[in-house]
Amino acid sequence: MGPKAADMLRCIPDTDVTVIERCSGHGGSWGIMKENFETAIKVGRPAARQAKESGKAHLSSECPLAAEHILQGVERLDDDGEARRAPHPVELFANAYGFDS
Repeated sequence: MGPKAADMLRCIPDTDVTVIERCSGHGGSWGIMKENFETAIKVGRPAARQAKESGKAHLSSECPLAAEHILQGVERLDDDGEARRAPHPVELFANAYGFDS
């Protein structure tokens, strides 16, 4: 997540935001191609590990594809079978102020 999105989320009272400044490994269409996927997951593993270890309630990214890729990495690290979603920072902000969709 970029600094502007993080600053926006920090405006929500009692919100603890941690920015993970690591590559998701996605790399556009490259990361989803079958022959590149395992390498892309490996590249994104540090970001996935930081996301998992952060213990935060939400994982969010300005790039929906990067967020999904990090979630795939977290799922490989985690065997709890819990379904996760990575909302866009604007969704989290809107939900915090009662603008649920």
